[in-house]
Amino acid sequence: MSEGRLYLLAGPAVSLIVACVFFLVWLHHRERRYVPFFAVAFGAYAIAALSQLLQIPPGVGINTMVSALIYTFGIFCLVEGVMARYGKAGAAPVLVVVSVLILGLLSYFMFVERNLVARIYVQNFGYGLMFLFAAVQIFAASRRRTVDRILFWVFLLFGLHFFVRTVVTMSLSPELFALDRMRVNGAAPDAIGRLFTGSPFWQVLNFSLLVSGLLVALALLGAIAVDAMDDLKRQGGIDPLTGLANRRGFDERARELLADAARHPLSLVYCDIDRFKTINDTFGHATGDLVLATVGGLIARLAAPGDVAARRGGEEFVMLLPGTDLQDACGFAERMRSDLRATAFSMLPAGFVVTASFGVAKRRRGEDLADLLHRADELVYAAKRAGRDRILADAPGAAADAGALASPVGHGMA
Repeated sequence: MSEGRLYLLAGPAVSLIVACVFFLVWLHHRERRYVPFFAVAFGAYAIAALSQLLQIPPGVGINTMVSALIYTFGIFCLVEGVMARYGKAGAAPVLVVVSVLILGLLSYFMFVERNLVARIYVQNFGYGLMFLFAAVQIFAASRRRTVDRILFWVFLLFGLHFFVRTVVTMSLSPELFALDRMRVNGAAPDAIGRLFTGSPFWQVLNFSLLVSGLLVALALLGAIAVDAMDDLKRQGGIDPLTGLANRRGFDERARELLADAARHPLSLVYCDIDRFKTINDTFGHATGDLVLATVGGLIARLAAPGDVAARRGGEEFVMLLPGTDLQDACGFAERMRSDLRATAFSMLPAGFVVTASFGVAKRRRGEDLADLLHRADELVYAAKRAGRDRILADAPGAAADAGALASPVGHGMA
């Protein structure tokens, strides 16, 4: 490569640096399994560009196909990484089909009907379609945060740029239409190479890919940073003993559900473990923690994906059930009550039964979270006064007092 063309190495060099950055990010955040896709994608672009610029392997035909294969693999990994971040299953087959079509057409226009212009359009339009596919998938994702909107626009504009740039620069590069004839007529390869690398198409291509690639990398790094901050926020809203939400985490999610009319009716189940202080004082805090963790596990097992369950504090648990009326909420509470009563605890004496009292309230029109919690909490205290190990609901005839027991069970501490 001549000294005048050394600037073309800027793109591969920057891509290798970006690939290393993504790799280092992944080393510190192994749980983000989509990040290695980005490292491989930028690394593949750097290798493909160097292969093309340095003519490794030599020969127009084999070099074209090898570099195209690596370019395509890199873009495949980039788009697949984005799909993995959004949990989009089933996208890979579409990308495989597009990739095979790109490579198949390139092979045809290289070895069957030699046509440089057709190869340029196939490769650029094909890659543009892959980026547009990613943009559509991002737009269809459930997230609507600022970083997701940025990713959508970056991928949309990057995808469109392949079409616009190719059409405009090819119209300014008439010499490219004659390169195949020059090869057939035995023109010197160096002369052909200088015409190609000196064309407006090639010059704009390298500059646009450098700038656009950096923008894509910055957008993806921003998305990773936002994901990390979201994880920290979620961890701050989780009770470490039970794995359920804590008070703050519950309140944040519950207010979102109350504001979403599509999730109504909403019902709240309030649970308080019976005589928990006696369990703690008699058998120790380790046993008390075991009871709390077991109750948390029962709730997590019974809760549906859209439910919000939390340890409200101490031995109190709350479950907000969207799309659930009062009767179904009482059914949920009864399943939990009976499962808890049937649970054996290894750190408690044989035959010891742990029970809980429940209050079930359906959200009333215009009622805020504090009032809903207060009503359910009052029902829990009423259930305690009525003998414990029972469910009380806030409306007559709605499965109220389900599973009530006339007297304590077990060792007198149930």
